[in-house]
Amino acid sequence: MLEVSVRKRLGPGFTLDVDFAAPPGVTVLFGASGSGKTLTLRAVAGLLRPDAGRVSAGGRVLFDSDSGIDIPVARRRVGYLFQNLALFPHMTALENVEFAAGGVPRGERRGRALSLLERLGVAHAAGRRPREVSGGEAQRVALARALAASPRVLLLDEPLSALDEPVRLRIVKDLKELNEELRLPVLYVTHSRDEALLLGGRAVIYERGRVAAEGSPEELFAAPASETVARLTGVENIFEGTVVARDEGAGTMSVELKGPGGLACRVEVPLGQSAEGARVRVAVRSGDILLAAEEPHNISARNVLRGRVSAIEERSAHTLVRVESGVTWAASVTRHALEQLGLRPDREVWLAFKTYSCRVYE
Repeated sequence: MLEVSVRKRLGPGFTLDVDFAAPPGVTVLFGASGSGKTLTLRAVAGLLRPDAGRVSAGGRVLFDSDSGIDIPVARRRVGYLFQNLALFPHMTALENVEFAAGGVPRGERRGRALSLLERLGVAHAAGRRPREVSGGEAQRVALARALAASPRVLLLDEPLSALDEPVRLRIVKDLKELNEELRLPVLYVTHSRDEALLLGGRAVIYERGRVAAEGSPEELFAAPASETVARLTGVENIFEGTVVARDEGAGTMSVELKGPGGLACRVEVPLGQSAEGARVRVAVRSGDILLAAEEPHNISARNVLRGRVSAIEERSAHTLVRVESGVTWAASVTRHALEQLGLRPDREVWLAFKTYSCRVYE
């Protein structure tokens, strides 16, 4: 178990103040740039000295401001994979990994380095220098190097951000399988929802230097506990509205959403505490919205809105269709659905989504 409780003031406008525990397995640190994720890794590694707090791994105290404990970086047994990899350019892949295995008896270092390269699928690149391998191969070599000294904790700072999505997701899968055997606490910084969901385990969501939410990625992304978390986890539709009616019997209420130029639409949402006339925020994931070329009938979705396509945006794994219907909605569709429905700018369409696809922040 890795336990992190640190506070560090950095200038007048930002203070890192986080407290969480990371069990063996992957804990994803997720949040906007500048929210303190990398600073946390640096504090765990010993590269940043907190003003106050405590860091321990497996019961071994690495830092404790009250007791004056601050274990030097080289003795913390923390593996750190930087975003830029920091492989030595003049060394081969094998030499890079051997160099990191300084705590292993000299006669065993080469064998350990070769074993790690093989387990990560890059043994064929052992004799090559970093400039002679692909981006994905370099990432695997850097990961082998981070594991070479048998660390107690592994820190990964957006290690795959420069790679194409298919390569990135393959390496994530391999890392997850490898750690099922190693059972290390891993702190993994990422901006990718796909990476976070594929890694599973736990997620800690950061906002401006503090922990905004903790839990499994599936839970946090599917049902964000606050509007802030909804925005950070990629909910595309968040609108301000006014409660115009409540139906206690049905367990629902009607909210009018206001768009630009006085345009508006009404949606049915789960019943909350807000009284009629209260201002609320309504959030709906783009993936929860269905699009239809004709008005749908006899469906369970209570929200059916007519609109007009205003823009189509290609994304890596899907297509985002923006539809004007009082407010500007974003709906995710596959490329096949885009062609099948004949979607194009200015095309009239219908949006449909269920009451309980709406999250209400009061």
